[in-house]
Amino acid sequence: QHYFIQSNLRCDMSGGFLYCYFDVKIGDDDQERIIMKLYDDIAPKTCANFRALCTGEQKTEEYNLHYLNMIFHRVIVDFMIQGGDITNMDGTGGYSIYGARFDDETFERIHDRPFLLSMANRGPNTNSSQFFITTAPAPHLDGKHVVFGEVIRGQSAVREIEGCQCQNDKPIVDCWVAGCGVMEVLPELTGDELYTDHPQDCSLDISKSAKVMEAAGMMKECGNAMFKEQDHSRAKYKYLKAIRYLEHEGYEPDEECKTLLTTCQLNLAQCYNSLTRYHESIKTCNKVLDKNEGSVKGYFRRAKAHEGIGELESAMSDYKRALELNPGDKSVTASLHRVEQLNKRQRERDRQAYSKMFK
Repeated sequence: QHYFIQSNLRCDMSGGFLYCYFDVKIGDDDQERIIMKLYDDIAPKTCANFRALCTGEQKTEEYNLHYLNMIFHRVIVDFMIQGGDITNMDGTGGYSIYGARFDDETFERIHDRPFLLSMANRGPNTNSSQFFITTAPAPHLDGKHVVFGEVIRGQSAVREIEGCQCQNDKPIVDCWVAGCGVMEVLPELTGDELYTDHPQDCSLDISKSAKVMEAAGMMKECGNAMFKEQDHSRAKYKYLKAIRYLEHEGYEPDEECKTLLTTCQLNLAQCYNSLTRYHESIKTCNKVLDKNEGSVKGYFRRAKAHEGIGELESAMSDYKRALELNPGDKSVTASLHRVEQLNKRQRERDRQAYSKMFK
């Protein structure tokens, strides 16, 4: 049995359905929304299939024709991320709105850059629901796979998936679609959104320290605004984005850029503490303290992280060092006193537990 979109097979461009999106998670961690532009003008049938799988409008009792909850089951660095197996979730299945398979529609577009959307297959004319997104040029796929769109927003999410730890090319932590659909209007780019999420994908001039400072400063301010609204997860991404730009190798950083990098790293550590991701906070603080052993905030925020995971001795050590660098700081003094009391009670509990073992 075949399932067809009841209206015209072409994506409804007059209704604004040229853009599809994935809201992706890595484990439980939200990523930036991936927004894809479909090449309906050259591959209308392929685009109609992808669009319908994003909306789930052709879903039936027999076939779950929907990308919702599907995983990216195959990831290869500097090549592509692959998903869309809506039946088996492992690359062995898939189903289209036209049936089990449908023919290659066109090879007009080639795989000449990252972030292209292309159909996965098992040979000529075996398209189903599986697709991949390139993360680098892949000319060996030209004439074999149908390119039918591109990622225009959320490239960072693609890069995050690409960077996941894998076993046999499968991410160890599930990278999955928590939401998907179509967009009638593409949101206007504002502020730091003018800059792609990763500097290697940026077409704007970031070859001079002043340009990088301008871009990263914008990202930091966006992060600060989100942090004040207690949107720590989104703030984290803004600080990470700023850090990527400040650390990219295509320019010579001046002292202002180095200072801003430290500020963004400290803000990121604060985000991680707020998100209870204490080990990541410790790693971030270590980077600051490796460069500047006199950073009070570096010791203070690392102490908070140590305290969060119950490493009270390490927390006390960092609080004491922060107090040495900034004597009389009330916040550090109060935190040190609190941890000393916690540590004292913990040692008393341990002493009592050990004493019972030898009665």
